[in-house]
Order: sequence, then structure tokens, then C-alpha cells
Amino acid sequence: MTSVPTPAASSDDDLLTALLDVSLTGVILFRPVYAADGRTIRDLAYDYLNPSAQRMLALPERPTDTFLTLYPSAIEAGIFAFYRDTFLSGEAGRYNVNYQHDGLDNYFHLAARRSGGQLVVSFTDTADHDRTAAEHALRESQARERAAWAEAERQRQQLYRMFEQAPAMICIFDGPQHVFQFVNPPYQALVGDRPIIGKPIAEAMPELAGQPIFALLDRVYQTGEPFFATEMLVQLDHHNEGLQNLEKRYYNFTYQARRDAQGTIDGILVFAYEVTPQVVARQQTQLLNDELARTNEALEARVAERTRSAQQAQAEAERQRARLERFFMQAPAGICILDGPEMVFELVNPGYQQIFPTRQLQGLPILAAMPEIADQPVYAMLRRVYASGRTNEEQEELVQFTRPEDGVVEDRYFNFIQQARYDEAGQIDGLLVFVFEVTSSVQARLRNEALQAELLASAQRLVQERETYYQVFEQTPAALAILRGPEHRMEYFNEAYQQLFPDRRMHGRTIAEMQPESSEQGFVALLDRVYQTGETYYGNELPLSVAQPDGQPPRTFYFNFTYQPFREAGAVVGISVFAYDVTGQTLARQQRAQQQRQLNDLFEQAPVAICVFEGEEYQLEVLNSEMGALLGYSPAQVVGQPFFEALPELGGQGLRELLDEVRRTGVPFVAHEREIKTAQHQPGETGFYDFVYQPLRQPDGRFTSVIVVANDVTEQVLARRQVQELNEELAVINEELAATNEELQASNDELGSTNNRLTRTNADLDTFVYTASHDLKAPITNIEGLLHTLLAELPPTNRPGDVNMILDLMQGAVDRFRTTIGHLTDVSRVQQAQDYHPEPVRLADVIRDVRLDLAPMLAETSATLLVDVEACPTVSFSVKNLRSIIYNLVSNALKYRHPDRHPEIRITCRPGADYTALLVADNGLGITAAQQPRIFSMFQRFHTHVEGSGIGLYMVKKMVGNAGGYIVVDSALGEGSTFSIFFPR
Repeated sequence: MTSVPTPAASSDDDLLTALLDVSLTGVILFRPVYAADGRTIRDLAYDYLNPSAQRMLALPERPTDTFLTLYPSAIEAGIFAFYRDTFLSGEAGRYNVNYQHDGLDNYFHLAARRSGGQLVVSFTDTADHDRTAAEHALRESQARERAAWAEAERQRQQLYRMFEQAPAMICIFDGPQHVFQFVNPPYQALVGDRPIIGKPIAEAMPELAGQPIFALLDRVYQTGEPFFATEMLVQLDHHNEGLQNLEKRYYNFTYQARRDAQGTIDGILVFAYEVTPQVVARQQTQLLNDELARTNEALEARVAERTRSAQQAQAEAERQRARLERFFMQAPAGICILDGPEMVFELVNPGYQQIFPTRQLQGLPILAAMPEIADQPVYAMLRRVYASGRTNEEQEELVQFTRPEDGVVEDRYFNFIQQARYDEAGQIDGLLVFVFEVTSSVQARLRNEALQAELLASAQRLVQERETYYQVFEQTPAALAILRGPEHRMEYFNEAYQQLFPDRRMHGRTIAEMQPESSEQGFVALLDRVYQTGETYYGNELPLSVAQPDGQPPRTFYFNFTYQPFREAGAVVGISVFAYDVTGQTLARQQRAQQQRQLNDLFEQAPVAICVFEGEEYQLEVLNSEMGALLGYSPAQVVGQPFFEALPELGGQGLRELLDEVRRTGVPFVAHEREIKTAQHQPGETGFYDFVYQPLRQPDGRFTSVIVVANDVTEQVLARRQVQELNEELAVINEELAATNEELQASNDELGSTNNRLTRTNADLDTFVYTASHDLKAPITNIEGLLHTLLAELPPTNRPGDVNMILDLMQGAVDRFRTTIGHLTDVSRVQQAQDYHPEPVRLADVIRDVRLDLAPMLAETSATLLVDVEACPTVSFSVKNLRSIIYNLVSNALKYRHPDRHPEIRITCRPGADYTALLVADNGLGITAAQQPRIFSMFQRFHTHVEGSGIGLYMVKKMVGNAGGYIVVDSALGEGSTFSIFFPR
């Protein structure tokens, strides 16, 4: 940066400083100020001004403000461009300018040149020179021009304020396309914040298409004839919510052609007043934004240009005054101007004079022209507006006037706006009044209000009733529709009906057009019959196949529906449709019926007897043929009847009491070889049956049904009893043989023969048991196979009601049956184990193996197993059978443990002369003294809360007995049991 010249030690610097100080030419050193890009010059900073420059510009030697900050008009005058371009070119330049801005009024001669990083400017002004004739003429022309423009600006500002403050809606259209050139705020409020300036009305307000507005504007523009409208309906989108939300409003308005200086129509002036219920009219005039042309460099040319501009400004001011006067005179509203505090009528337009046709108004104070208003509110309102300057708007204000011709006082109603007028000093010097007489409309409204109120109340009641009905219709899950006319055209439908056909347009279309599948499936024919006969049609679970979009296969729905004719003036004019989708219920019922058939087929094919009881009277719901054969009845004879009424012979045998207990407790009952007499038994005969009463639980937890699975075991029981009788007979014979030893000696041959016969009988009985258990495996395997087939045919999602529970019960019965067969086989094997080969067995080793096998169960029950068998380290017995005996006794102690304490099992031994005793004691549930003799019988169980077959202890006794030993039990209910096994030595 070049430094500011300052006095220095050298003689050249002294000379330069002295030259700058005495020079009559102003000298400035500028330094460019760059924009952010570092290349664009956006301003100039002052580095130095010599004394002459300081005097001419009234600035200090080093101003802190920049050039454009001090002289913003230098851009318009071209000075800044001259400085910038001269600096950038590096060449010297000159520029003459008459600068009358920013506190300066002189003709300047400027010379500039770049020096390094600075711009050197030399300039002179003509303030000290005599003005030439051209300068005087220019200044006079400029003065006239400024005066003319000031007057034009004053009138423009007055007209602008008037239009801006006018309560009416005013706009100006330009050209034949009616482009919005000007709109005042009330007019802009018609369309909210939608931009309309600069747009044709057809583009800015497309919602007017189809309304008469466009044609009326074209006619006024073409003919020049004004158009006056009274209460015309105009629909606009006032809040920019879309064409579906047009509001109906009514307006009084005038379309007045606008003409240029040659009298040619170039636009339309619109003055509108909303009477929907009120008028919000504000006047606004066109802003006069004509731009003054730049003055030419030549002074003589600028004089002529300034003169022409002054003339144009005067003409424009006169045109604006004439236009304003025409506007007042042609406006459809009554307008007057009241001057001074006396409110003298200064201007009265024809519309205002027409309101008072027989009165002299012009030039008179308002109270002289209208003395009757002195004590009325309207005059007080005028005084308040004049005093405060606040605009006053009134709607339907009552003013009483005396008719000059007959002296009658009449009530007249007016909408008016009273607005203060200001002089150039901003002081109120008068009032501007806009008046619309609405007497006829108010009187008509008052006459109609009573009738309208009654009609409105009635209409509101009807609307409320209709709205209530429609709300109910819209919220109901049923599909509702109203069809009108013989072609069944859709007039109304609710959302539920639309969901049946989600992608179809329905409103206003006929059923045949909208639902062609309905015609194909006969529904249109049903509608025709209802329309023609007037008879209601009721449909129940009728299928309707509905085509689906995107090529998907049709869906079938089932409906309960009603076609109800509705009448107007006694004639059928349409049909109301009420349809309820019952597809889910119908399909579920069909599926349940199919599954019930499959379940019945399964029951029929099952090789076991099955039936189901329902309710407290045990009504027979299901009975398969096996159960019918077992009871002696066919299913058709008893199904649907109470069990004990249909089969009275079963009463009194305790079965009903068992069923009542099962229903009460929900605990299944398992019967083994229960004796029952049925209808198929002869007098004196009975049968024996294994059966299960299994309660069926409902979703709410109640037990209402019981399923019975039964099996006839009469033959097995009778065979076993025969064996028992033979054994008893053998015992009698043995006693007789013992008593008559001598006779036994004499008849050894006969005894041998008898023993052989008994041996064969026992062998035959064992063979029968083994064969029966073997033969029963095949049918139970078949039953299980049928169950697996049914499970495959009925996936889990297609199993209604209690099917899953029934299938589980059947599988459990099969498993228990299979277990029983296995136990019978084991019993048979134990009974056939005649070849007994004892060997020394270490008790501790066998007990250790059993502990390992039962380790999970011991841990799960937190049991304690105490072993003390050192007194008898070995016993003479079969290893396999000894392990089975200990395992059975220890596992029983864990299964039948007491719920209030941890299991504790103690195994001890006691040697004797003839036997070695092994004792297994527990602290479990125990049994009563009456139950102890039967504990080793086959299928005996005294605790049913855990699974078991009642055969384990029977086998233990058999294994011990086959070896020549015996087993006894000592037990107390609730305290525990001790089993003592005596092994022969």
C-alpha cells in the first residue's frame, strides 16, 4: 500500500507537500476495498485529502468512512464506475458530472489515474464560478422539474394512502389478459398469501373458470362500458385449500375501463364490496413508478430533457387527479369528502347524492344539510374520527331521516366507513366517507329472519338426525349401502362396504357396472325383484365371489344380508343394503363340521370303545360302534340322550358318582377290571372293564364334558380267577396231603398225576397270559398308527375345540395300554422263571449302580440316600433280580414322597440264621394298616397323583418268592414305610 504523503527530510518531498497545500484543485488518494473474492472492487477507502479537497467536500484529511458510505448516490451518477474502471485500466481518465445528492450541489470536473496500489483523483467544482446561461437554464429547469415531481409525488402519495386505507377491495388489471397490476390488501385477502401481482386473472384465480367474471372483464375491456354488480355470487379458494374448498361469497362491485393519455383502454379498475355479511373496502391506487431518464453529459441536452420530464410529471399529476375524480364519480358506493371541523361537503359523488336526491349537499356543513343527525350516533362517530384519526366502520347502522315532502321520519340503514384526511403537515383537515345504503336488504332480512330461524331450526334438526344416522352407519362393522333407481345406482356406502371392493370407484355407478360378478351370480336379479315387488329379501350365508386386482384369483365371501326397499311419496325409489360378513363364521363352521366328521370317522375306526358325555346330565354327544357293542345299543338309539336315562340298567352301579367326582375335581378316574352289568348281559352275568373318565376343559377353565375310553377285560379277569381257584384248590389239596401223610405215601402215583395236571394248568395259564399280551400288541399298534395318520391329516391350525385334548388323551390311553401289556409280559416272564440260579452278590455294588441310575431323580427331589450294609456284604440271589428289587423300592420312595419334607431313604441289612434281611425305609406318604395286605397285589395303587401301573411291588414279591424268600411292609399313613426283604441263606 502506498503511504499517505507526509512532510519528509528530502527537498522533493517538501516541494510536493507545499504544492498539495497551496493547490486550488482538490486531490484525493483512494485505496480500493475488495470483496471476499479478492478481485471485485466494492468500495474505496480514503488515504488522503489535500486542503482544497477538504474545503470543497467538507471532509477531514483522512476520513474514516468509505466513499460509498459518504456518497451512496455516486453509483447512480456513474462516479464510482468511473473510479473503478480507471483504476483497473491503469489509464488516465476524465469525467464531468452535475452532482446534486448527499449534501452537494455543484458541477464537478474529475480527473483520475492509478499510481501503484492507489487511485489519484484531481477535481474542481464551479461553486466559485459565475453560472453560465445554460447552467442557469438547467437549474431553473431542474427546479421546475423537482416542483412538478414533488407535486406529482404528493398527489401520488395521497392517492396511494387513500387506496391503501380504503376498506373496499380495489385492483387494477392491465392489458387484454387482465394482468394484476395492483391489488390493495383487502383484495389480496381474498386469496390469502397466494401471489397474484403480475399474473393474468385466469392464472392467478383458476377457480373462477366457469363463473361469469372472465366474460364480464372482456366485455368491459372491449366496449369501455362500466359494469355494476349487486350481490353477485363469486366462489374463491380464500385459504388456498384446493378447488374442493371453494367458499360462496357475495359482492357489490364495478368494473371501470382505464384509459391512457390518448384515450385508449389499457386496463380495468375494479372496486368491490363484500356483502356476505360485511364490506371490507380499502382503496389503493397504482403506484407511480415511472423512472426518470438519466441526464445526458451535455448540459444543453439535459436542460431539454429536464423540461420534458417536468411537463410529463405535470401531465401525470393531472391525469392521476382526473382519474381519481373519475373514480369517485363512477364508484358504485356513495363517497363524500367533508372539509374542516364543520365538516363541509367538499366533494359529493353521484352515488352519495343519489342517497339524498332532494337535498342540497355540496358546500354546506353536514348539520346544515342533515340537521336531524345532530343527536344521533352517526354524528358522534364523525366527531370521534375527526378528533382521533381512527377509521370507523359500521354495518347496518340505523339513521333516521325526515322526508322533506311529507315530514315522515323513516328508518334507513347504512354500511359506511369514516376515515380521516390529512394535510401535508400530517394534520387532520377533513373526513372521507364511503356509504352504502342497505335499507331494503336489512328490512328484507328482518322480515325473513323469523321464518328463516324456524326453517333453520327445522333444517338443523334434520341435519342432526341425518348426521347421527350417518355416524352410526360409518362406525358399524356391517356393510351399508343405498342404491337409487331401477338401475341400482350407488348413492351412499360406508367404509365397511368400500373395504369389500377396495380398489373400485363406486359412487354414482350402478351395481352392474361396479360389481359385474354380482350380476353373474344373480344378485342384480334379486335387487330387480325387490325393486319391482317392494318385498324385502333376506339372505343367509350366501356366497359372493369377488374378483381381485393384479390378476389374483377371486375370493369368496359369505354374507347375511337384507335388501330393503325404501320409498318416497309411497313409491319405491331405491334399495338399502345391509350386509354382514360371516365368511369367518361360515368357514369355521364348515371346517368344524368337516373335522367333526373326521373325528367321528376316527372314533368309528378305533378298536377301543369311546364316548363323550356333555353337561350335568351326561348327554351322549359321541358314541362309536365299539362302545355301542360294549353297552348293547346302536349309536342311533342313544346319541343325544342323557346317559343314565338312555341306559337305566347302568344306574345304581356307582358310575354316576364317579362321573360327578371327575367333573367336580377335574381329576381323571382310571378303573381296572371294574365289574359292571350292561344290557347285553344275561341275568346273573356281569362284565369286567378297564376304562378312563377324562374331563375336557373349556377355554374358561370349566369342565363340562367327559370322554370315556373303555376296554372289555372280562375274559382276562375270568381266566385269572380260574387260575386263582385252581391255586386255592391246590392249597386245599396240599393241606389234606399234609394232614394225611400216610395216605399221601400210599397214593404217590395219584399225587404225581395230580401234580402233573396242576403243572400243566399253571403252564397253560402262563402261556395264556403271555399269548394274550402278545396278541394285544397288534391292535394297539394299529390304534397308534391311526392316531399318527389323523395327526398328519389334521395340522395343528385345523383342530377346532377340544380335538387336541381328545387326541392327547387317546395317545395317553394307548401308551398306558402298551405299558400294561409290557407289564403283563414281565409278569409272565417272572412266573415262568422256574430255573433259579442264585450266586453271591455284593449288596454295596448293586446299591451303588442303582444310585447312579437314580441320580437325576435324587437331585431333583433333594433326597438323601443313606446306606449301611456292612453287616451282610453279600447275599445269594440273582444279580439282575436284586437290582430290579432295589431300584423299584428306592424309586417308589422318591415318587411317593411327602410334599412337606425332603425325601430320606435308609438302606440297611440284618443277617440271620436262615435269612438275610434287607430293609428299605423312607419318610414318604405311607399307607394305612388296612391297605398293607393288598399292596403286593397286581394293579393295586393307593396314590394316583403320580403315574404308575400298580405292578412293580407285585413283581418284587414274585421275584423274592421264586427264590424262596418273602417280603413284608410296615407303614404308617403320613409318616413313611419300611420294606423288609428276606433272602434265604
